[in-house]
Amino acid sequence: MTEPALEPWRLRALDAGANRAREAARVVEDWVRFALDRADLSDRFRRIRHRVSEILPAGLSLALARDSAGDVGIQALPPASADRSSGQGIARANLKRLEEALRSIEEHAGILPAARVAAAALRTEAYEAESAVERAMSPKGLLAGVRLYVLVTERLSRVPPEEAAEAAIRGGAGMIQMREKELEDGEFLARARRMRAQASRLGALFIVNDRVDACLLAGADGVHLGLGDLPVREARRILGPEKIVGVSTREPAQAMKAMDDGADYVGVGPVHPTPTKEHRASVGLEVVREASAKIPIPWFAIGDVNETTLRAIRDAGARRVAACRAVIAAPDAEAAARTLLEILGPAAPPERPTR
Repeated sequence: MTEPALEPWRLRALDAGANRAREAARVVEDWVRFALDRADLSDRFRRIRHRVSEILPAGLSLALARDSAGDVGIQALPPASADRSSGQGIARANLKRLEEALRSIEEHAGILPAARVAAAALRTEAYEAESAVERAMSPKGLLAGVRLYVLVTERLSRVPPEEAAEAAIRGGAGMIQMREKELEDGEFLARARRMRAQASRLGALFIVNDRVDACLLAGADGVHLGLGDLPVREARRILGPEKIVGVSTREPAQAMKAMDDGADYVGVGPVHPTPTKEHRASVGLEVVREASAKIPIPWFAIGDVNETTLRAIRDAGARRVAACRAVIAAPDAEAAARTLLEILGPAAPPERPTR
């Protein structure tokens, strides 16, 4: 059966819509692939991109109807409200662009009922995929992809804390902790707010050490608690379900207890002696081996993690590490962070330990 002829304007609208949809899907596909390391989401948007090309009948002469030179809207700029200053902003803008383009195709397909049905179905899939991306971009979703966690403390940093944090993030750190034990409350909160805004702009998670109150007031992504700090259950009651709660532990049994109490991640260590944990004896590599076999939530080996010690820590089973001096006290914090990630190696599949 011959498809009905479509008016030139309709062909141009369908051509523009299909191009916008494919381009938007490609932008999101690349972002979830390279920024989130999510092969499942990347494949999902690749399939959406390919399905856009299958919506319209193959016989339509879209390219022949194209009139770029005469298109009055071709120079239109993105809305001023579109946030493209971060990867998340780019992803969100292109998710909306994808959905709007599919709606345009659906409406302008007009007398092609199969194309309208296909466009509507793909638009529904795009809405569901958007929800999956939003979950992946939530603090807990982003936590799953963090391999390098950098603790920033002024007394050990070669440069001002915010400068050290930015360099660490640019080097690949996915999460930053503000660890300051001696600041007065007002200065602590002011710095936390600045560092939270900085981390958000650069696409990293921001954690406050110890201070549940400052976590809330600064809008941090979460708090890290020591074994002697506020209990995890109480912190969770105050912070609610969306904030990240991390806990320092010395052995898998403590980590499992923290998980049962509501912790989202744990630090395991100190693996080696470190000035940030001067009062604690190191636990050694055997605890790292135990952790790799038993802890089912994200866990970070911590304690004098540096270029010299990391290979053994990695070989003992650690897939995520927390570092301090090795990054913020280095002459080039960005390069130091990048080196640690290179030694740690490619992102591994999610751990599937047994309890």
